[in-house]
Amino acid sequence: MKKIKQPPGLWTKAILCSLLVTGCGYQQYQPHPLATKQGEVSLRAHDTGDAGFLAYMREEGYADLPDTWGWRELMLCALYFHPSLDVARAQLGQALATITTASQRPNPSISAGAGRRNEPDVPEVYSLSFSIPIETAGKRQARIDLATNMSESARLHIAQTAWNLRYQLLSSWIELNAAQQQLLALEQESTLREEIVAMLSLRLQAGMISSVELSNARLQSQQLKQTLVETQGRVSELETQLASNSGLSLEKFRQLRLQWHTTEQLLNATHSVDIGNSLNPAAQDAALLNRVDIRASLANYAASEAKLRLEIARQYPDINLLPSYNYEEGFHIWSLGINSLLNVMHRNQGPVAEATALRETEAARFEALQASVIAAMDSSKSRYRTSLEALAQAQQAYETQQSQTAQAQTRFEHGFADRLELVTFQLENVIARQRLLIAEYQVQRNAAALEDSMQLPLENLAPMPDPLSNPPRQPAHSQETTS
Repeated sequence: MKKIKQPPGLWTKAILCSLLVTGCGYQQYQPHPLATKQGEVSLRAHDTGDAGFLAYMREEGYADLPDTWGWRELMLCALYFHPSLDVARAQLGQALATITTASQRPNPSISAGAGRRNEPDVPEVYSLSFSIPIETAGKRQARIDLATNMSESARLHIAQTAWNLRYQLLSSWIELNAAQQQLLALEQESTLREEIVAMLSLRLQAGMISSVELSNARLQSQQLKQTLVETQGRVSELETQLASNSGLSLEKFRQLRLQWHTTEQLLNATHSVDIGNSLNPAAQDAALLNRVDIRASLANYAASEAKLRLEIARQYPDINLLPSYNYEEGFHIWSLGINSLLNVMHRNQGPVAEATALRETEAARFEALQASVIAAMDSSKSRYRTSLEALAQAQQAYETQQSQTAQAQTRFEHGFADRLELVTFQLENVIARQRLLIAEYQVQRNAAALEDSMQLPLENLAPMPDPLSNPPRQPAHSQETTS
């Protein structure tokens, strides 16, 4: 009796439908070439008048752009414009994408076949089989934990980048302000030294002094002029550095009206930080818990733990379920198979050993980081205390010199001192004030370093002027400043 061919049309349709479904929903590649000048154009496009930046400033409590810009306002510029934060945010996006990858389950596979024998009375042969992978031992959750901890480390990297920007901006702000104040003091000193040279020249013509005394005065005046030129160049360099740390081009930065210290604010500033209360062991413990790099190191250690757990789980092979259907010679054949690896050659010992060593390495890095942070805090604390003592001595020396200069002024007015003696005392007074300003700025530098070592704002930065409460003061490039 002749067999009737009954091709499984239903299964053929099912295969076609499955192929159509898997062909839908794919993303398309979109090229995005990077031009060489794109970075330069992007930096020059950073503008404080940008609508997005205005909205950001309103979110930070500013009704409009400030009339004068202090370092806190420039910090908002850096948080909005600086490209290093864009890199950190992009890295966070990349890390978050790994969570999606880690949480994906393995796709099943399908295979189909069709054929016929070289005999007219034998029907066609059809086959359809699936492979359904099943992960064992919690591998998927271990991958998710690994990716999650790595994304937490990337998130903390953004905070660390922002803090580094804050410290760099504050340091460059302090350095530029110090250089400008030094420039003003050097200009005053140069004027007084020129007066002294002029008076000594007259005395040399009158035979009252030797040429050696005049030569020494001229040499000191020339050396001071050279220092003055170098300081002017340093001001320009620091200005460029501050603009870069603010995320702005130098052209845009110079359009801002900046708020600076005045000499009187510096000389009247007091630093009231209680080192005993601020840097006691409890405060150090709080700093250790607060520091972003400490928390990032803990996240890296947790990731190494998840990595080890994943490698241990990979000792256990996954299972593949293999259901299949065959149609042959008019018969419908169903079958179910199981496929798995045999851990005969190895049991993943190598990756497990690597993950174990990685965990030990992360633990050692954490201990080393803690020790480094504690040492940095102790060193910063010592330097800050020393600078406070030096500031007190400089303040006392300046007050003494002011008293002596006032006495010389009185003697000059009553005819008991000549003008050369008065100008000499005035010169010594200017030099004493220079030393006081240097000591004041050294306190601010060490205060910023102490703040950076703890990654906690300190009250000793309070003398930094508030741009909304102090009269505006332009930098040297846009306004002549006088003492």
